[in-house]
Amino acid sequence: MRRNILKGAIWALLSISTVSCSDFLDLNPHDSISDAAVWENMDLAEAFLNNCYTYVEGENENGVPFCSYTDELFHRTGYATEVYTLGNVSCDNYNVGFSDARGDTWNYYYSAIKKVNQLLENIDKVPVNVSNETRKSYIIGQAYFLRAFFYHQLYSLYGRVPLVDRTFDIDSDWAETRAEMDDVADFIQKDCELAIEKLPLQYESSNDFGRATRGAAMAVKARTLLYKASPLFGTPSADKWKEAAKASKDIIDMSIYNLPSVNSSEEYAALFCNTQNSEIIFQKLYNNKGTYGSALHYLFQSPNGPYNGYNGWGVWLPTYDIVNVFQKDDGSEYTVQGLTSYNISLPSVDPETNQIIYKNATIEATEIQPWKDRELRFYANILYDGAMWGYGDDNHAIAVYEPGEEGVLPGEQSPSYTDGEYWNATSTGYYMRKFLDPNYDQYSETIMDTTPWIFFRLAEFYLNYAECQIELGDNAEALKYINYIRNRALLPDAPGTDIRAEYEYERKIELMFEGQRFFDLRRWKRMEDAYSKDNWPTGLKIYKLKDGTLLYQHNTTPLQQRKFVAPQMYWMPVPRYELNKCPNLDGQPYED
Repeated sequence: MRRNILKGAIWALLSISTVSCSDFLDLNPHDSISDAAVWENMDLAEAFLNNCYTYVEGENENGVPFCSYTDELFHRTGYATEVYTLGNVSCDNYNVGFSDARGDTWNYYYSAIKKVNQLLENIDKVPVNVSNETRKSYIIGQAYFLRAFFYHQLYSLYGRVPLVDRTFDIDSDWAETRAEMDDVADFIQKDCELAIEKLPLQYESSNDFGRATRGAAMAVKARTLLYKASPLFGTPSADKWKEAAKASKDIIDMSIYNLPSVNSSEEYAALFCNTQNSEIIFQKLYNNKGTYGSALHYLFQSPNGPYNGYNGWGVWLPTYDIVNVFQKDDGSEYTVQGLTSYNISLPSVDPETNQIIYKNATIEATEIQPWKDRELRFYANILYDGAMWGYGDDNHAIAVYEPGEEGVLPGEQSPSYTDGEYWNATSTGYYMRKFLDPNYDQYSETIMDTTPWIFFRLAEFYLNYAECQIELGDNAEALKYINYIRNRALLPDAPGTDIRAEYEYERKIELMFEGQRFFDLRRWKRMEDAYSKDNWPTGLKIYKLKDGTLLYQHNTTPLQQRKFVAPQMYWMPVPRYELNKCPNLDGQPYED
């Protein structure tokens, strides 16, 4: 019996004991299957593979996306992100997130690699007949893909890591050391190429939708080669950039993927909720009937308030600066206009009485809406005061404004609305719109949010290819692919007068909140700038006057005073327990 890996994470954990179409089950206890028995049956071998897939963790199934560590986002509740953002990370303090993949990254991915190595060592024991030769080949190809994927996660975060391609028994001596970065990249590339040889472009059965394909393996290879060519990962060279360029172009030239055109911000936003989006190369899918391992966008993103589509914690909050990056809809730069002085009454909440108290103040603000005439990706990425949100009859305007004079009622999604969940209100003046599905009924007891997490999509490789061409000096070729991305967003062509800045704008906006910027800032060795005092996260304040006027003020008080300790924080630290167990490992760059 074939199993669909898209039924959520939990079934894969149970699949070893639930597969029922094998004669050997009559010879073994139904609640206990030996290791040897697994490799006597193709269904159980595939179930073992499915269990390996459970280590592919989407950033929307835990509380800490990688954008939490960048200038894109202020993580309001922390969830251990401050270990990194406040510069406290070390070999003794390596928990930088809320899940095993963030809190104990080294152990998490090496546990995954161990399982894949078990599969690769034992798959040849599985009996094969003519009808399942292809199935076995696909299993092996997926295993090589997964090992490459897991090693890519380690490579991206640690750089130098031990290369383990076999399992160890309890009596084995651990003599491995951390391989050099180019050797790690080469190892990943080799696994990708082995996967590419065995994987199909697409699977014939819909039951296999979501499994790694040839394109997915090509994507891991291409991104790894991009990193290998980047300054953080060694010495860039023309040969490295050429190899990375070819790997991305190979994906672009595959007819199986394309950039869907859009006519509005709503259509663009819908691309990230559609598992059938023809741009997607590899994604994590979720079971619409269960909560385990499901998407958590609504919990962490949606506005607070007692409405369907609301009820959010206001945790993943776009910063003032990142919102201001979006261009206007004519492709020109956005700048704040109309600043002037206003005398208002600033509200605050008395912690003892829970009542609003006022203090007279003079502020610099503007009456011009910051979101007026912005490019369509602004509206697809950001929820702002006055934006329509909510499911069905609960669809209505978000109200983030606060009273600027006594007697004005605050908006329900503001930190001054004490009759509601004001403690969950945004502290930046914005909420994250990207990944939120307006068609999801949050009050349904039977359907869960199935928004996928997209690991690789075609737009990234357009941009990766453009970067390679810039580095190789072919600005005309780079500009062509930059403009493919701009034109899809209904923007005019970039002029090409400052190709690097134009490229970085497109990369920042197109891939916003997708986890890429953390790795980009690191591989470009520019994290110090992102963590400088001028770039600490701040927010927008909106004050409403009695006559209905809304004032928009940049609250320059930092929400977090970030610290980046170079050069060690460019890498995650090897945990102390691992250094203690494995004497041949080193703790560089945190310690020798």
